[in-house]
Amino acid sequence: MPPADSIEVVLEDQRLVGSALALLLGPFGAHRIYLGTTPKVAIIYGLTFGGFGVLPLIDLGHLLFTKDLGPYQHNDRVIMWGRPKEQLTPR
Repeated sequence: MPPADSIEVVLEDQRLVGSALALLLGPFGAHRIYLGTTPKVAIIYGLTFGGFGVLPLIDLGHLLFTKDLGPYQHNDRVIMWGRPKEQLTPR
């Protein structure tokens, strides 16, 4: 089992790589692909040029200033920082 320090370094490297991708290739959704999203999100980012450049900037802010990246990993929503819709259940 790796020491706790190496686990922390892996998380920081993921934050650094995701942030760099958001800066360089954000309008094409490269940071979202790196974090494990579905291909449809990258297609939507590419077609809209990242929501006209706004979505990658907001994503970058969340990548840099959020303590836990877990909610953003393997997230299939286009707006990754939005709240998930509540599921309606029949009574």
